[in-house]
Amino acid sequence: MKQYKTIFFDWDNTLSNSLFWEQLADPSHPRHSQHNNIINFLFTKNKSLVRDWMRGKLDKEYIASLISKEFGYSKNSIIDDLKISCKNMHFIDNSILKLINKIRRKGINCVIATDNMDTFMEYTKPALKLDNYFDDFLVSFNEKCLKFDTKDNSIPFFERYLNKKKLAYEDVILFDDCNDNSGTYKKLGFTILQISTFADLLKNLEKLAN
Repeated sequence: MKQYKTIFFDWDNTLSNSLFWEQLADPSHPRHSQHNNIINFLFTKNKSLVRDWMRGKLDKEYIASLISKEFGYSKNSIIDDLKISCKNMHFIDNSILKLINKIRRKGINCVIATDNMDTFMEYTKPALKLDNYFDDFLVSFNEKCLKFDTKDNSIPFFERYLNKKKLAYEDVILFDDCNDNSGTYKKLGFTILQISTFADLLKNLEKLAN
């Protein structure tokens, strides 16, 4: 495999399968009855809210207020449960970290690039001590756009970072479970390695590490 200067890693469904409010899915949890209502309200019925949240147009306080208003749940408990789930997120397998460390020792930067919310930098990053394993973090909430919010000749999500590091699109690769349907990434020479299984991720990390 070509040796890239920087590898971008998607978080959800690539490095981690952890979910928001995940602990509420446990039938023994005292607020288990809230789980399906919260998840369906956000991720089924109001996907546009999720996208706006990830683009930094809304924040966790606003989302919690909407859920509280809809179901009469305590706003504070909604936020507390969200915080707990974000702090308890984990990698699909910790062997990922050993391989990423080997890749970094070769002088290749490893950067998390995630369509995610304010919760990622506030809760997940410090709780998992991600600074110990990654060189930088690109989060859509801060970039104010998603990875696949493409334009004809640019990918705004990555522009600031690439300019700052003096990198060209062909210098980097993105590991992601999704792909770009617009064709912009391919046109600009930005490689996406689409990850469908953990075995797929592991195989490609080993290629880059060895």
